[in-house]
Amino acid sequence: MLEETLKHFCAGAICAVMLLGMSSIVSGQQFHIPSWVKNNAKWWYEGKIGNPDFVKGIQYLIQNDIMTVPPVSPTIAKEDMVPIWVKNDAGWWANGTISDSDFVKGIQYLIYSGVIHIEIVPNSTTANPESQCYSLATPADKETCLQQIEYENRMRNSIASSTPYAIGPVTFYYAGSELLPADDGKSILTIHFVVKDNAGQEITMSCQNQNSCDYALSDGGNEIPYATNTLVYGSLTLSPDTPKFVDWTFYDVIDTAKHYSFLVKEPWGTGSIPIKIQ
Repeated sequence: MLEETLKHFCAGAICAVMLLGMSSIVSGQQFHIPSWVKNNAKWWYEGKIGNPDFVKGIQYLIQNDIMTVPPVSPTIAKEDMVPIWVKNDAGWWANGTISDSDFVKGIQYLIYSGVIHIEIVPNSTTANPESQCYSLATPADKETCLQQIEYENRMRNSIASSTPYAIGPVTFYYAGSELLPADDGKSILTIHFVVKDNAGQEITMSCQNQNSCDYALSDGGNEIPYATNTLVYGSLTLSPDTPKFVDWTFYDVIDTAKHYSFLVKEPWGTGSIPIKIQ
């Protein structure tokens, strides 16, 4: 499908070389693409993350051998932006319409055309981390190992594609939000963060209850208390350089025309993080 799409967007000898080259490179290759990468492709296609975030995430995956893309040789003109057909392919791949190899061809094109700048070393001897899991004795051990690798990969990808906000010794990586309507005119807003302690010692995030919490959502005039969060026991201890996922859910009338901020009011640091609600 990708070859057919390309035929509509390019012509001449350069594109002929590109199509033939990409087909020969991808044919018969095995690709290691974690299933959760499809979430990013879907969000990008739906406009929930922008071109820079998608490109940055893919670049990170390739640089850290999380996604394997066969090496290519630059033989076409450089581009400064992601072509629309690559975005369409990402959406089709996320929906299961095209194969992994077709998706990889789109990523190859981004590397080919200079949209993604990365050094890819042919014949890399870097071991696939999943292969270590399959050498374990029991199915339970294998499953635990694979889940841990997927969790770590998802963590790295979230950090790579998120906007960082340093508040005191903690960096908050804003990884997006979800807004769902409720029956009574209110909405359920869930905000996703990765938090990382940079202090060199343990840091505690504290939120005992709605009346005693160091975190809130602001609409510019009023503070909205949380409904649920990851601090289920009223606090969360962060170990140095060990990032964790933290989600906050708010239940209120959410006006998308307003500018919302997530407020941090800890003894170790205060600040606000702008929240984009769509």
